[in-house]
Amino acid sequence: MTHQTEAQISDDQNDIDENEDWVSKSQLKRDSKDLQSLGKKLASFNPEQLAKVPLNDKLIDAVALAQKLSNKRGALKRHFQFIGKILRSIDVEPILDAVKAIEDTDNSSKLIFKTMEYWRDKIVADGDPAIDECCEQHDNMDRQKLRQLSRNLKQAPTDEKKTRFARQIFKEIQAVFNP
Repeated sequence: MTHQTEAQISDDQNDIDENEDWVSKSQLKRDSKDLQSLGKKLASFNPEQLAKVPLNDKLIDAVALAQKLSNKRGALKRHFQFIGKILRSIDVEPILDAVKAIEDTDNSSKLIFKTMEYWRDKIVADGDPAIDECCEQHDNMDRQKLRQLSRNLKQAPTDEKKTRFARQIFKEIQAVFNP
């Protein structure tokens, strides 16, 4: 039976406390790659989206440069590593929150656009029954205007005119979805 002194127990406890702060090299690499991916997302945003993200001046300049660089001889890869280094030195939580909000808005916009395309395609293919169904689901849809455009589409002599009427149907639907 071994007896440990209080000093040995205290040393063992200090070792355990130090190990709790220890992070593996692999985890550090994963974190670094995540920050580089965040930098790539930031570089893919347009100026309007970037304005919604809380970035410091150094990071704004680095992202702007990344948008200008081409991938010659790994310059872009090295630059994203540099952006990752900048991100490691700041609190990224507000940036992550802003990026998530932008992506959620973007996904919502895509869903609305797909819905508008669905109704346009359905009206072009089915005519009046699709118009009735669309108007039942969306009260402020102009049934008369849609029927007129649908009739014009069916009577159009050329593909060019059919395309024009299909676009007008889409614009009519869009006016309801995006007032």
